[in-house]
Amino acid sequence: MIRKLIIAATFLCLGTQQIHAQAKLSIDKVYSAYLRNSGTIMENNQIKGYFFLYQSDKIDRNTNEYTLQILDQNLNKVKDIKFQDSKQISLLEAAYNGSSLAFLFKNAETKMLEMKVYDIDGKLKFTYTREYDRKTDDLMKQYETLHTDEGTNQNVFDLGEQGYASVLPLRDGKQRTYEVDFYSSQSKKQWTYVPNDDEEKYAQAEFLGSTDSLIILEVMKRKRALSGKMAASLIGLNFVTKKKEFEIDAEGSDYKFVPTSVVKLSGTGKILVMGSYFDLNANIAKDASLGLGLYEIDSKGKVLSKTYNSWGGDLAKYLPTNAKGKIDDVGFLYIHKLLKAPNGKLFVVGEGYKRKASALGIGLAVLSGGRSTGSTGVTKIVITDMVMMEFNDKYKVTNATIYDKTQNDATLSAISDYNSQHAIAMMLKMVGAFDYEFTTGEPDNSSFTICYSDYVRSSEYKGQTFNAIRYNGSKFTTDKIELKSKASNMRVFPAKAGSVMILEYFKKDKRLDLRLEKLG
Repeated sequence: MIRKLIIAATFLCLGTQQIHAQAKLSIDKVYSAYLRNSGTIMENNQIKGYFFLYQSDKIDRNTNEYTLQILDQNLNKVKDIKFQDSKQISLLEAAYNGSSLAFLFKNAETKMLEMKVYDIDGKLKFTYTREYDRKTDDLMKQYETLHTDEGTNQNVFDLGEQGYASVLPLRDGKQRTYEVDFYSSQSKKQWTYVPNDDEEKYAQAEFLGSTDSLIILEVMKRKRALSGKMAASLIGLNFVTKKKEFEIDAEGSDYKFVPTSVVKLSGTGKILVMGSYFDLNANIAKDASLGLGLYEIDSKGKVLSKTYNSWGGDLAKYLPTNAKGKIDDVGFLYIHKLLKAPNGKLFVVGEGYKRKASALGIGLAVLSGGRSTGSTGVTKIVITDMVMMEFNDKYKVTNATIYDKTQNDATLSAISDYNSQHAIAMMLKMVGAFDYEFTTGEPDNSSFTICYSDYVRSSEYKGQTFNAIRYNGSKFTTDKIELKSKASNMRVFPAKAGSVMILEYFKKDKRLDLRLEKLG
């Protein structure tokens, strides 16, 4: 996304507060760095440190040196891990689960996928390897195309101290399905789940969350590759028993339900699922939803309660939305985060997106005889505003606020012309097109901060900004950081209370600069 190209840092909290540098670190000889393969080390929602993986040297024509750098919360070096490997190796994703770090590599030379698990001190605990075949080769090539600094982790996820899961599509000709791999971080154990149901030959899976024993997926199925009809289900895979624990079909007795977000309800053993609901006769791939539904389920997949909030009735009291879920000047909503507070309130973080006519796409279509090209559609997708919704302990909406930001273009090629709002949202998430960055706060969500990026074009300032929506337990406030420098790329990370950590990569100088800054 174009918005992610501006880099670096002067902090302004609503334009009034000062900043004082608290810690700095420079790392030289960084030949290449995907900033997405850096991350935070957190415990009970509190920052404990950071990790970075980058290419640190070129050994010969076929071999590179790589470095895994682990830092504490004050940017002090904890461990430097260097290893040599094939030039054909590529890091797909990295994740942290509270006690270990995992890195998933692809080696094009040996045709192997390799998961390396390190403890927090940088000691290699386990290495898992397996071959990949032609079913996944096309996927890997496509995924590496998406593997840019604008991307976000979409295929490797932590399961707490138990280990990690990867969720990857499988392709064989026109057939498309998925596989789920579990990697233990406690002992050397690995298993793979591949659906064998005929209805899942054309299926797409998205990781929604996990419990101490479950991997929870949203699965969208088609009966055939080009079918215009889709069916949705919520699947729970038990990574202890290595079996499918449950599958909740979208075909309910009252509405069709398409799950999009889950959250564990602390201390209850229950799971809260939010998603869109549709008329029983609707085609979820094409038709508009009726509103947002919330299901409480237990660990066996039994639905304990259902609550519905309609676009035209319930939600229209707090948002300028029509019966089809389209909000004025915002478009449709993608749900990023559910936050259940101690007082029983549920806060829901959403972000808008909508179709707009593409002048470039229309021009190319005219030149090609009225057809959109494979790389450019006649419409484009625009990322719009942030939306914060509030629900009571009965899961009925009680408030909603729109936080304005610049409408930034997301390039999705011709798929923006034909796909449903739901399919487009999944693709936007996969390529890292949304502006939402992360959420930090107290473990019980009594206070929290929602962080997102933006690109401002005004007479006072033009460039990248980093923004925060803060909740202190009773009210919301907003902060803003203006970002501008000569660095090639940049990320802003959460840090210890009252601080942010800024990471900049200077490609020409082969240098990473990190600094921790605190509000004065």
